[in-house]
Amino acid sequence: MRALTIMAAASLAGVLLLGQTLAWHRTGSPSYQDSVASDPQNDMTPRGLYISKSADAMRVKVLDASTGAAVSPSQEFTTNDKLRVVIESNFESYAYIVNVEIIKNTEKRFLLYPNPRTVNNRINPDKPLELSIEFDENAATEVLQVIVSHDRIDYLSAALKGRCSESENRCLLDTRGAARVASIVGDTKSSRRTETAGIFPRKSDRPKNQSGLRPRDIVLAPGKDADEKQTYVAIPIKAGSDGRLKAKQVVVFEMRLKHV
Repeated sequence: MRALTIMAAASLAGVLLLGQTLAWHRTGSPSYQDSVASDPQNDMTPRGLYISKSADAMRVKVLDASTGAAVSPSQEFTTNDKLRVVIESNFESYAYIVNVEIIKNTEKRFLLYPNPRTVNNRINPDKPLELSIEFDENAATEVLQVIVSHDRIDYLSAALKGRCSESENRCLLDTRGAARVASIVGDTKSSRRTETAGIFPRKSDRPKNQSGLRPRDIVLAPGKDADEKQTYVAIPIKAGSDGRLKAKQVVVFEMRLKHV
């Protein structure tokens, strides 16, 4: 697997804001979508929680950079395709995006956001974050792991002072930092990485992990009328949870873009 050749923040006023052993729900079934309440304040779907701001939630879209049209993240892309990933949030937090690159059984993780050109990763409601994407000539399923945190993650922010490439606009995580990210998202040496494209929730199955952060359960669902060209990500409101991200907590999801 090769990294994306270009992935630069296109908007400095970005919002966040992308399995295996994870507790998650994907709520795209027609019966679930049909159960939406007519009162937006009582709509407990991911889309309803995002619109009403009753819980912390995000909307994720992939756009064709040439036309501005939304495309499905699960479709196949080619070297000639240029994309924009747009992430909108209804709450304040800090966003980190990590690209997982695997070459000849060697795994590396690169911090794509924040990056050498955009160091401020504080996200604010209703101000979209955009990432421009171009693919190289090597076919692969590009993996982008999105981590949204209540607080700054010091070891990821510190990566901006490490092995960074100005031309590629990314920073290589050191061994310890990469292991901490793997711990948050639930990656292990025995994990089998799927080639299935799309947007998926991720989390560690361990109450405590070496990152020191607790991943929250999340729900994902397509847009209005089951539109798969946009995905809503939300912390559900349920017993013992008010749907809000708190200190030492993170929301994690993964984007897989298949390049043929």
